[in-house]
Parts: sequence; structure tokens; C-alpha cells
Amino acid sequence: MSGLVGLAALTGSAVAQDENGTMIVLDGSGSMWGQIDGTPKIEIARDAIGTMLADWPTGRQLGLMAYGHRREGDCDDIETLMSLGPLDRDVVEAALNDITPRGKTPVGASVRAAAETVGNSGSVVVVTDGLENCGADLCALGEELVASNSGFTAHLIGFDVEDADGQLACLAEATGGRYMPASDASSLTGALQEVSAPEPKGPLFVDEFDRAELGPEWTIEHPDPSGFIVDAGALVTMTVEPGYMGDAKDQPNIFRWTGAKFPEGDWDLSADFTARMGEVQTLGGRRAIVQVGRHADVDNTISAYVYRQGNSNDDLWLRLRAMSGGTETRAEVEIAGDTRGYDLAQILRDFEEKGARLTISKRGRDYVGRLMLNGWTLQDGGTEVIETDPIQILRTSGDPALFAGTLGPEQTVAEFDRVEIVEVE
Repeated sequence: MSGLVGLAALTGSAVAQDENGTMIVLDGSGSMWGQIDGTPKIEIARDAIGTMLADWPTGRQLGLMAYGHRREGDCDDIETLMSLGPLDRDVVEAALNDITPRGKTPVGASVRAAAETVGNSGSVVVVTDGLENCGADLCALGEELVASNSGFTAHLIGFDVEDADGQLACLAEATGGRYMPASDASSLTGALQEVSAPEPKGPLFVDEFDRAELGPEWTIEHPDPSGFIVDAGALVTMTVEPGYMGDAKDQPNIFRWTGAKFPEGDWDLSADFTARMGEVQTLGGRRAIVQVGRHADVDNTISAYVYRQGNSNDDLWLRLRAMSGGTETRAEVEIAGDTRGYDLAQILRDFEEKGARLTISKRGRDYVGRLMLNGWTLQDGGTEVIETDPIQILRTSGDPALFAGTLGPEQTVAEFDRVEIVEVE
């Protein structure tokens, strides 16, 4: 093990002189033996990092550090397990498995050490289940790093920890990074993927619907003019014919953005929306759906959507569904319901009043559905970013498309106030 990591360190050092990258810093303090749903946090963190690296961008340098995993009570216990270099998943896995939690939580000193390694344009991603307990002032450290390392960014993920004094967030925000709380395996995986995502080049196409008519850049399949309007900077739709994009061949009011084109490589298609999806009812609620996707016809379509199932548990789901040549593939994750501690009534109000961003994301042949909540969460301490598992499609075709409707007899009203296509490096 030591020889393998040593070789990776030497190779990484040679490469890192020419290209900055990302250093992952993992908490190896004793509290990482604590359990969530019966699984030690250190095991959850190992798995989450492995999932993140499955989509690691080709050519981006990666390093790995840990603190607190060798000696108890030692604030200097910070070790570089893998210096910056090309990603070798076997080496990373072996290094992660070698971390045995036992010590202190020197967040500040580890970030300082990582910053010296990655350089001015590099980034650090810290996963910690505890607050700084070795005396560092994280707010002051953030200001110091910004002053000395132009372009350096630190992201901090608080895993099963409450940052009541805002120290973790202060360090992240001072460097232009993000602080994200994570309470379980799913939210930790989502947070890691969010902070490590490739930097977008910027929107290729944007529409904010700031006009009176939809206009020639949009085509409406089977239009029902009574079911939509462009008003006050939003495309407002309330289609009542049961169905969805990719379901029936004659589904009304599928909005195809024919004036926009997808790039050849990787991209994100996103729509900002608010939606009125009904109220909580005793025997289940409205069966509502909001979609964004790429659509050619019912046999060739892929979309991400928020779906209110309307059954006795009144579940809400984030779903990714593809039809390629008539063959269906899908991935989904339940995001809320009227049981298990969710306040479904408040969630429905937040969708209507605060809104969210719905994204379908292409990376190579992998597609992911993503829901980003606009400053709110589905549960206290929950994440603002939820993703499906990826599905693999060899090729897709069609135009960017939007749809909102119902799978039952009641109306679903949605307002799309921005849609964009972003090309991703």
C-alpha cells in the first residue's frame, strides 16, 4: 500500500507543477465511526467519494488528504495520501480504505496545507463530520487564503454536523466556494457531485420569456391555446389533458425550443419554475408533473421531471426517463411524501412560492436528472440538490422541450421563467 501511494505521489507531483487540480480532504477523526442508518460515517464517505469519482472529468488532477486518522489528540495529524495527479481509482480506493478514524479535527490546518499543494487556481473539497477543534479561525483563514491565492476555492461539506456559528460556511464563502450540509448517504453523494462538477462555459441559449408571445423560436405540439400564456416574464401552462411528454402521440402543449440547439459534447438543460401542484388530501392528492427534456417523438425522448404520484402516501418523485427507439430506461428517487417526517403541505407551498430548477445533465453517454431547490429544503438539514442515478443512452435526438400537466382530472399550473442550455467542459 505505501509503495503504491508513494508512486502515485511522485507521479502526481510531476504533473501538478503544470496544472492545478482538486484536493479532497476527508475527516478521519474519531467521530467518523458514528453511524447513520446502521452504517459508519467513514464507510458512507468512502462510498460517496467513489460515486463522485465515477464521473470525474478527464484531465482534471486529483489529490487526497486525511486528518485525524493516525494519532489521537494530535492536531498535526494531517497526511497527504495521494498527491495531485491523474485519477487512478484503484489507488484512491486503497487510500480511502487505509483511513482508520481516531483523532482530532484540524479543518483549518488541513485546508491551509491543501491550498499550498493545489496552488492559485486549484480547489479543495473538505468532508467533515465535526467543527474545528484545533484552534483555527476559519473566517480569518478564508480571508488570508483569498489574499494570497488568487483563484483558490474551498468547498466544505458538513456531514451530520450543525455549523451553528457559520465557521465552515465562512471559510467556503470567503474563497468563493460553497458550504453544503449533508445528513445521510444520498445527500453526501449529491453534495460531492455538486461541488466537484465541471465548470460550465456559460449559457449557449437562454430564454426568460420577457415578451407577450411565445414567438417563432418555439413550436407547440398539438397546441391548446386555452392552456398556456406568456405573461409577466413567464411561460404559464395548465394543461389538463392527462398525460406527459413522451406518453401519448397527441399530448397537447409540449413546448419545443426549436430556436435552440444542443452542443456536440456535454451539456445541461435547465428550467427555473414554480408549480401549483395541489394541496394535501386525506386519500392522496393531485397527480402532477413538471418536465424538462430533449424530445423528438414518443419513441425518442428523454426528460427529467418532478412527479406527484397522488396515491395514499402522496409521494413526490424525481424521475429521469428515456425512450430510445421505443425502449424505456429510467432512474428515480423518492424526494418527499406525507409520511416519514416530511411536511408535504409546506413542500407544496415552497414549490409554488419559492420554486426550483429542474435539469437534465449529459456527461458522455450518461444522463442525470437534477432538482435544485431555490433556497429551501424538503426536510430540516436536508440538501438543496437532489439527483437521480445516471442512465446510459448511446444517442439522443430532438429539441429542448418543456411540459407541465396532470395524470389525473385536476389542473396543474406551472410557470417557467427561465430556460437555458449550458455547454460543459
